[in-house]
Amino acid sequence: MRKAAFFILIGILLSVGIAFAQQKFYGVVQTMPEQGYVGQWNIDGKTVNVTTDTKIKEKHGKLAVGAYVEVEGVNFEGKFIASELETEKKK
Repeated sequence: MRKAAFFILIGILLSVGIAFAQQKFYGVVQTMPEQGYVGQWNIDGKTVNVTTDTKIKEKHGKLAVGAYVEVEGVNFEGKFIASELETEKKK
């Protein structure tokens, strides 16, 4: 129950843009949830939490291990919560 409330709060805060500094980085997906996209990912050695509120964009291919991605989100209570995850062309 507490975990669900946490993710609901994060979703609300992200959607209204309350004073969390958005961060962006690029990297290669090293691990992701076995089923679906919601859960913990490892992107270039960083733990990224993807929620049901995370915007998923697959413009440049399917999200999969080995894909090059752009990640946007915020750090909250020591966790990086992704607001957007998008495949990119490798630079």
